[in-house]
Amino acid sequence: MATRLRLPELDWPMALAAGALLGIGLASVYSATTVPGMHEGLWAKQFLWLVLALGAAYIAASFHYRAHDALAYPLYGISLLLLVLVLAIGTSALGAKRWLDLGPLHFQPSEIALIATVFVLARRFSHPQLDLTRIRHWFPPLLLVLIPFALVAKEPDLGTSLAFPVILIAMYFWAGMPVGNLLLGLSPAGTLVLAFLTNPRGVSFWAALGVVLAGLIVLLKPRRLMLVAAVLLNVGVGMMMPVVKDHLHDYQLRRIETFLNPDQDPQGAGYQIIQSRIAIGSGGVLGKGWLKGTQKALSFLPMRHTDFIFAVVGEEGGLIGALTVVLLYGVIILRGYRLSAVARNGFASLMAVGLVSALFYHVTVNVLMTIGWAPVTGLPLPLLSYGGTALIVNCVQLGLLQNVAMRRQEH
Repeated sequence: MATRLRLPELDWPMALAAGALLGIGLASVYSATTVPGMHEGLWAKQFLWLVLALGAAYIAASFHYRAHDALAYPLYGISLLLLVLVLAIGTSALGAKRWLDLGPLHFQPSEIALIATVFVLARRFSHPQLDLTRIRHWFPPLLLVLIPFALVAKEPDLGTSLAFPVILIAMYFWAGMPVGNLLLGLSPAGTLVLAFLTNPRGVSFWAALGVVLAGLIVLLKPRRLMLVAAVLLNVGVGMMMPVVKDHLHDYQLRRIETFLNPDQDPQGAGYQIIQSRIAIGSGGVLGKGWLKGTQKALSFLPMRHTDFIFAVVGEEGGLIGALTVVLLYGVIILRGYRLSAVARNGFASLMAVGLVSALFYHVTVNVLMTIGWAPVTGLPLPLLSYGGTALIVNCVQLGLLQNVAMRRQEH
């Protein structure tokens, strides 16, 4: 009697989409680093990182997710220690301390802290007696997120630091926080936007903030304690914004101004966005072909193998190539959220939501940055950009999602 070949119960659409993106990424890094005298040979190093990343993904998928549940707080503590070490003895590059050198290891702890924070939040939110209408249940997770957020923002790495509140919001929602409370809790984000569009010291800012808060109160009718907390948070954010603005680094202010008007400094802060747009636009529908990108070859496109790798895809693959990459990311993200919906275990479901939301944030911000719809943040494009730490962490995230897929029927 013939035996059938039995494949593991993976989420195969997700696995195939990730494999395709890894292949496109390696090919794009090779193309981006073939310019004579500029980053030559980095593709070979990226290939070695890819081998290690696949091994890490296999390990992440093999161990039962209950092990990650049990180790959530120790891993979170270690990640915070590493973030503190970065500020103390980290390696500086481009005006920021984001890397840690420990002998042969050279890595970015903020990426590891994202996964550790997801574990801790999933553990807290999967508690059977959770009630997110009560402050003693929703406030501690907020503190757990604010600590790594502040440490990463201090490096400074604003792009990565904003991933922490994005994860928290998604997991709050999935854990059952009432939508009204969640919207009220998000109102300080609106205060941040108002502060950049208006002068937080002026009357117009406070008038606009008052109108927004009054509208939310009328629509949502929150509990008294939630109302007081939201008002205090918004007023606190509004009062702190002048101080924050005064302490922003010059390059951070230039990035915000460049995002609003990249043509005001075409040879300076706006150069990256303008050249990225030119590269993507010049690709047309079908692209110029692999290894034939002129913006890349003439070294007009900066950081083409890291932050702006999507521009290389757009120039050489055209609209078809760019949409293919976006579609592949869409498959991973949608399948990830589907896994969180079908997983029977609360920790596994919440872990999947947090991991997918982190990937979604990174992909969205990088792609929008490349086409000029978001400020330049320095976030790499998952699975495509050159870099060992990010690639390994992204593959670990996918391995953990496959871990959930293989055990989605377990309680």
